[in-house]
This record gives sequence, structure tokens and C-alpha cells, in this order.
Amino acid sequence: MRRSRLTMLVVIAALVVGAAMWWQAVDSGEQAALTAGAPVTEALPSPRVPPSSTPRRTGTSPPSATSEAPPGTQLTAVYMAKMGQAVLDDTGAVLFRFERDNPHKARSACLGDCAAVWIPVTTSGTPRVTGIDPVLVGTVKRPEGAKQVTLAGWPLYKFANARPGEWTGQGTDHLWFVVKPDGQRNLNCLPAPVQ
Repeated sequence: MRRSRLTMLVVIAALVVGAAMWWQAVDSGEQAALTAGAPVTEALPSPRVPPSSTPRRTGTSPPSATSEAPPGTQLTAVYMAKMGQAVLDDTGAVLFRFERDNPHKARSACLGDCAAVWIPVTTSGTPRVTGIDPVLVGTVKRPEGAKQVTLAGWPLYKFANARPGEWTGQGTDHLWFVVKPDGQRNLNCLPAPVQ
């Protein structure tokens, strides 16, 4: 009898500790990792350049074939068959904006554990663009000193471990959205509860 009570108390304690750890993970910013939907991928399209503009490069003259690539991160406007308008980085990652950020403040609200799930898009030089108005592109300084790329004032992120063309996390917590080339949030392909 005494042994069964002790066993029951141990089981209850383990359940309470597990629930507390889950609750702490949700409160500490890991909620995005817990609630992100299954990966959704589509074939990467060719860069989409609006007909009224030509690809423009910010910064210095284009690199020659023998010189090293410029250090600025490349942002490319694309049109994906399912997602619609989106922005990709040099690796083909679909980029997101975070609704807790403020495009009028020069800082990111995604820090610590959040930045481990939603990787800030950083650059060591002037970001380069294709199909995006360079006037909309800038940077903000992160607490660790890195320069995070912004689009229309919104700091840009990519979902950790996402493959090229994958938009895992679209609509997560009503806070994370694929970003369009003008900085607006893309409301396509949202999970049913977000729509």
C-alpha cells in the first residue's frame, strides 16, 4: 500500500514537472517551435522582376568574374505558385516578418530563444536586391552587434532548418508571416485557425 502511494506520487510529480517545463517553454519564446505547422515546400521560381523596373544593385559597381562576391545579403522578389509574392535570401530561404516588431523602431523584438527558432537575416555589407525597391531595404543593429536586414522597416527572419522554398511557420501564433517584396505580410497559405 505504501509502495503504491509512493509510486503514484512519483508519477504525479513527473506529470507536474513535465507540464511546468512545457509551460515555461511556451512562455520563453519557444512557442513558435511548438506550434509551427508541417513544412510546406514548392519549387523555387525564377526571380520576379516587375515589368516597370529593372534589377537594381545597391552599393558599388557589380563584381567582376574574378573578384569575390560582395558581402551584402541578396534579397530576391519571387512569385511562388501557391504562396504568391515572397522574398528569398541567397540560400533560397523564404523570409518572414514578425508582428511584434515595429517598423518605425530600429530594433528587433525577436531575441534569445525566439532568434534560435526564427533566424535573423543578417548582412556584413549593403544588402543587394532583385525586383525590390532598394529604398525599402535597410538594417538594424542587433544586441550582439550583427546588422539585421529590414524591408520597409520590418526586420527579416527565416525559419530554422527550413529548406529552400519552404514556408514552415506561415501564420504561426498570428505573428509570423511570409513577407512580400514591398514589406507587407503575405496572407496566403495560412493554417485554418489563422484565416
